[in-house]
Amino acid sequence: MLAADRDRLTIATFASGGRALLPPALSRFVADHPGVELTILEREPEDSLPLVREGRADLALAYHFDGPPPARPGDRSGLDWAPLISDPLRVVLPHANPHARRRSIHLAELAGERWVLGCMKTLDLLRHYADLAGFELRISCGATDYLFAQSLVGAGVGIALIPSIALTQADDLVAIPLEPPSPCRFIGIATSRRRRGPAQPYLDALRCLLMSATT
Repeated sequence: MLAADRDRLTIATFASGGRALLPPALSRFVADHPGVELTILEREPEDSLPLVREGRADLALAYHFDGPPPARPGDRSGLDWAPLISDPLRVVLPHANPHARRRSIHLAELAGERWVLGCMKTLDLLRHYADLAGFELRISCGATDYLFAQSLVGAGVGIALIPSIALTQADDLVAIPLEPPSPCRFIGIATSRRRRGPAQPYLDALRCLLMSATT
């Protein structure tokens, strides 16, 4: 074990990633390095990535939707990006919905449904795929929490598009894959390219644990 009487790591993470992906890695990290003081910040990527870039966080568990990652080799972001997992979005329906027994479904078949947003960032994403499918969205609620959104689906308010790692185990709900073209969330680890210091071995250890926990 490394000597770490005063060593600290600050980790920024979005909520569903922190709930689903961090605990297994952190459990092993704490067991291996009990002297390291951990600070966990709940932040969305638009806030967590600047924290890493500015040196106020050592690591960010972050995501992006369709398109390029937030950092690429040779760009000027000052960040390194290590992809962890692809997190496909699923359509969440109440059991009473006529489509609930489907193994997969095309978004165009849901044109008549009302939608509950579990994150306002998914609005533009869902609108883009709805445009591709040829219909206009009807929104019942713009929530900021995937668990809340799924409870509204269970109450019959509408249906929702939820990332796989944010799905709840609810007897009154089903989660169905979308047929292509379908949206996906890509989760990864952001660290600073420039920052090196006494905590670097611990940062490397935590990054390895996160990557091994998702493979």
